[in-house]
Amino acid sequence: MNPLRKTITSIAALLLLTTSLFSQEIGGTWQGVLKVQGVELEILFHIEKHDSEYISLMDSPTQGAFDISTTKTTFKNEQVEIVVANLGAFYQGKLDNDTIKGTFNQGGIPFPLVLSKTIKKKPLRPQEPKAPYPYDVEETTFINTKEKIKLAATLTLPKQKKKSPAVILIAGSGPNDRDETIFAHKPFWILADYLTRQGIAVLRYDKRGVGESEGEYFTATTKDFAEDVGAAISYLKTREEIDTTNIGLIGHSEGGIIAPMVAAGSNDVKFIVLMAGLGVTGTELVLAQHQREFDKQSPTDEEKENLNKALINLYSNILNWTEYAGNDKERSQLKEDLGVLWQSISRDTQATMQKDLFIKQTTSKIISPWFRYFLGINPLEHIEKIRIPVLAINGENDTQVDYQSNLEGIEKALKKGSNKQYTIKSYPHMNHLFQESTTGEIEEYGKIEETFSPIVLSDIANWIKLQVE
Repeated sequence: MNPLRKTITSIAALLLLTTSLFSQEIGGTWQGVLKVQGVELEILFHIEKHDSEYISLMDSPTQGAFDISTTKTTFKNEQVEIVVANLGAFYQGKLDNDTIKGTFNQGGIPFPLVLSKTIKKKPLRPQEPKAPYPYDVEETTFINTKEKIKLAATLTLPKQKKKSPAVILIAGSGPNDRDETIFAHKPFWILADYLTRQGIAVLRYDKRGVGESEGEYFTATTKDFAEDVGAAISYLKTREEIDTTNIGLIGHSEGGIIAPMVAAGSNDVKFIVLMAGLGVTGTELVLAQHQREFDKQSPTDEEKENLNKALINLYSNILNWTEYAGNDKERSQLKEDLGVLWQSISRDTQATMQKDLFIKQTTSKIISPWFRYFLGINPLEHIEKIRIPVLAINGENDTQVDYQSNLEGIEKALKKGSNKQYTIKSYPHMNHLFQESTTGEIEEYGKIEETFSPIVLSDIANWIKLQVE
């Protein structure tokens, strides 16, 4: 997951995904802090002038989003405007010496954002592969014929005469590119490079609506992403370099939900690797994430119980909606439930956001197609049906997908399905991205130079080689 979607305090996470603009006088890097529901989100804008037009990119290091392109960038009479049409977002500000004072707006909700010129060094990522590579790299595409969308991908192929086993990398939640880029880390690039050097072909791709892939990301659900994986399998089966009897799936975070979904309904998958995959329902995971974040504020037992009751009631009602977006009565009940939730959240959050704004932002998040579908997901139903080899791994410092409850759930489901071909392993000190970590918190991801533990890389490669011998 990229990390799985988390906590009340990150309900406005999509508000980060915007972009920037500026002019020759403002060329360079500008930095600011967007405050959303008590959370401080660092924003960086990189501006360049090309001929008479302005081009800009945005980084949101707090969320691990980098090089986000803009739809429109203008600068005239000291006024700056940045538009990202597909997100319904824009930034407007006025240049005043070395400061741009403005407002970031998405979905009609304005947030003050003051930018200052800065020099920001690119973080060190020593594991990134360097050319020349001892394997072939092919930029390619494949088609989801049901949706009629083209997905952009990279296929890395070992230089060998015999056909190669292959894996498809399935990213976690969020608008991930083929490298699953987060906090300037590119874990799927590292993984693809390592496996291909071990004689395993790897297909990795931009999610629908992301990067060079067609389609709509923000209206898609986990089920839709699973269909894209099915299209990737069909594509690999057309490649003469691939041993089509040895195609596997590697899913990270939400990808660890998708891999069993696809494998349970396909005869073309030989094995799956679940990296921080779910062994509990979507609702159970979201509740656990909420509670963990709330615990950081040292609540009383009564406060914790009130929050949990409010969340369970809220999500239960949403799952029982008779219409996809809810009818008038259900939407009215939602507003009432969110009012109860507002009374249960921390005083710190209440102090930074008005009740009406909290309800508006939270509503837009939880009625999204992805979130509503995710709440109802039960990965165990698919895992129980799997009869192929499974490797399920997790870091013991994972603060997004608790390693103990989820690995236990996966193992119970495999046993229930009488599948004895599995390996379960947890790694001390590893976080959700399988980095050696101290706290495991999301904020720590970008501060760690290591992208992917060599120990875990080796374990994955060795396990796969045993399955395809």
